[in-house]
Amino acid sequence: MNAYFRKTPAQDPPAAQTCSDIGIILPSSFTLESGESLSKPELRVRIHGDAARPAVVVSGGISSGRAVADEAAGPNGAKGWWREIVRRGGAVDLDRFCVIAFDFLPNPEEAARTISTLDQARAVAHALDVLNIRRLHGFVGASYGGMAALAFAAAFPERLARLCVISAAERTHPAATAFRGVQRRVIEFARANGDAQGGVALARQLAMITYRTPEEFEQRFDNTPSAGRDDPFEVDKYLVSRGEAFAMDAERYLTLSASIDRHRADPSRIRAASLFIAVRSDRLVPAADIRRAAGAAPGARFCEIESLYGHDAFLKETAAIGPIVEDFLKEQDQ
Repeated sequence: MNAYFRKTPAQDPPAAQTCSDIGIILPSSFTLESGESLSKPELRVRIHGDAARPAVVVSGGISSGRAVADEAAGPNGAKGWWREIVRRGGAVDLDRFCVIAFDFLPNPEEAARTISTLDQARAVAHALDVLNIRRLHGFVGASYGGMAALAFAAAFPERLARLCVISAAERTHPAATAFRGVQRRVIEFARANGDAQGGVALARQLAMITYRTPEEFEQRFDNTPSAGRDDPFEVDKYLVSRGEAFAMDAERYLTLSASIDRHRADPSRIRAASLFIAVRSDRLVPAADIRRAAGAAPGARFCEIESLYGHDAFLKETAAIGPIVEDFLKEQDQ
């Protein structure tokens, strides 16, 4: 390792598992695609498992982060966001791989910036330099993390052996941008009226509607009106609770939401063995868009699954997605 890191114990690391947090200080030359510089130029990384094993980077949605495999709840009460997949004996097996997860830029204390998925990829590449990892065995990314994975694979083709992209494409669909645009304007309106976090909660409620499917809502909620005119329906209670539980800062939400819609990557530059996984019911990233991205990546494979959960299938359908990812990561190098 070089001098550009600081190592701290992981917050509530999972029992019987090697786990450490490292703050990777980005070089002074690290400039965002927008031309801006970060005031807190640090990528916060968590290493799960034995660092001597082949390395796999794992990343998820904008509210995910470096706590990917943790079985114990962290300071905010949350456990690892993909702990059913990333675990000992799991699809991303900690007895076989060293898993690297990271918090997306910008850091919470950073002023709002124009962040791109390429900026995320470049920060990851620098972290790998610091960790003396020349080439990744794999990069598994879902949702926004899948966009970052695509950006990394296109920008650093020689540094990646396997790319697994779930519910992400090389560019965003205009209908999804429309949904997110309304969410951002809700936050801006609420902020102008002195309640930015109230705006974040409302935006998250809107987002939850796009993450799931009408079929799931129909199965899950009884839409019978309650006796009182102003009492919410069960689905309203659910959405309000999801909004209230979402703790992301307004500036960070706006920055990462806009980053999704600015995302662009060139799949034709990818040289890694690639697997693209789509969910037929995903309204944010249609399966046709993922098929198009796979078709542009040399030799890529495309897989489509059924799910009641739409875009959230990567979190909810681990029993279906896990074996696909596991088999792909276990393949021998060509």
